[in-house]
Amino acid sequence: FEGSDKRKLAWISKNTNAGTDYYFPYKYKSRTATQPTEYNLILRLAEQYLIRAEARVNLGDLNGAMEDLNAIRKRAGLASLASLTKQQLFQWIMNERQKELFCEMGHRWFDLKRTGKIDSVLSIEKGNHWQSTDALFPIPQTEIDRNPFLKQNPGY
Repeated sequence: FEGSDKRKLAWISKNTNAGTDYYFPYKYKSRTATQPTEYNLILRLAEQYLIRAEARVNLGDLNGAMEDLNAIRKRAGLASLASLTKQQLFQWIMNERQKELFCEMGHRWFDLKRTGKIDSVLSIEKGNHWQSTDALFPIPQTEIDRNPFLKQNPGY
């Protein structure tokens, strides 16, 4: 998060133990005395803006993508961006997705897979514990039994 990002203040909290800070997500904690009725969160308006911004970049509509991205940044109390190349704008959108959607239903995982960056990012984060085949899900044995042409994904 950027220093003045309102989301960092509202969505992350920390515990300090023996002088070490441990941060944790706080974005969906109830802050009222009464227990609210909560529903599963599937889509948010911010996610829709970011999906459209990414689509607009891919279609070459950089001005439209910039408008969508800046709408999210404005809500977060951040300065608007201007004069970015297609690649820079795409990277800013991915950065906003990482911040806006953290701790929500594995969005980061699917973003990394979709953009082909999963190996480069997770090999740094996981070190020797990451293998390229970790990005693949196993094919259920029942599906392999039904179709002899299916082969199990590597790593399983």
